[in-house]
Amino acid sequence: MKSDPLPTPEPVIKTVTEYKTLEIYQPQLPKKIDLQDVEFFVVTEKNLEEQIAKISKMQGGTFVIFGMTPQDYENMAFNLQELRRYIRQQKEIIIYYRDATKVELP
Repeated sequence: MKSDPLPTPEPVIKTVTEYKTLEIYQPQLPKKIDLQDVEFFVVTEKNLEEQIAKISKMQGGTFVIFGMTPQDYENMAFNLQELRRYIRQQKEIIIYYRDATKVELP
């Protein structure tokens, strides 16, 4: 009686783990804001003529003013603070992700 040959062994599967470092682009932060000075004039009934003369002299003989109510001025100040808050929060998020994705060299 002839015996059956042994089955061929299965090939050995070898698992190799390779670690690769991702290179994440780190864009530069935008340059700082360069704001221009703004001068406000308070024009009242009492100082109207004086302000007309002052502003006309500053504008080369032309008298032009832009006005807003005290409530509008408060609204503008509030809006500027909101913009400032938003920009600060965005900057914190950007810096967090820059730090989280920073590649540390050995």
